[in-house]
Amino acid sequence: MVIEKNDHLTKKVINSFKNINRKIVYNSGGLSKAFTNGAKKASGKYLSFLGDDDKLSKNSLVMLEKIIINENPKWIIGQSCYINKNKVIRKRVTKIKNFFLKYFNKNILMVVDFIMTPSSFAKKEVFRKNNYFDTSYWYGNDYVCWIKFSKICKPFILNKTISYVQYDNSTKSGSFDYKRFLKLYYNISKETNNIIVKFFQFLCVMYILLHNLILKKIIK
Repeated sequence: MVIEKNDHLTKKVINSFKNINRKIVYNSGGLSKAFTNGAKKASGKYLSFLGDDDKLSKNSLVMLEKIIINENPKWIIGQSCYINKNKVIRKRVTKIKNFFLKYFNKNILMVVDFIMTPSSFAKKEVFRKNNYFDTSYWYGNDYVCWIKFSKICKPFILNKTISYVQYDNSTKSGSFDYKRFLKLYYNISKETNNIIVKFFQFLCVMYILLHNLILKKIIK
């Protein structure tokens, strides 16, 4: 588990857990560096990232173990869904993301981020080859990482829900800040030389900006 050095409350909660193996990685530099710091110090063959308010579905690790034993893929992606106080939300968005995931295409991935981070499991060597989560990206570093992965390996797609992502206006992903979406466009557009893909990237980001400027929120 990665926590900030001054987060004494979380450390206290972690130390209260009994009969489980745990390792605390102290982080400095905020969310942008937490993923990378945790990945570098992880000892597992496969890595995934679960937020402190996200959760895995029942038997998800059992399903993943069978895939790893039988297929030994470099990258596994499962479905996920959004929740808010244990209530499923954003059902339409989830259906769209799961549709794109089922028919995985790396060019579409450069336009639409249909990968939910807690449902993505990849070998540590794949993260290492791609400099883990590049900390120069202050927003969307996981998305850029998936784009880079798609260039070197094809994922094994698990068409079952294996994670639940907490999503509300108090979370980083649920809040709206137009600057981060402009920065996101800048980062993802550098990952392709295809003019058509760049154009659709621009259209997608502009739609998000206009949509949220009108609604003043992301939750729907």
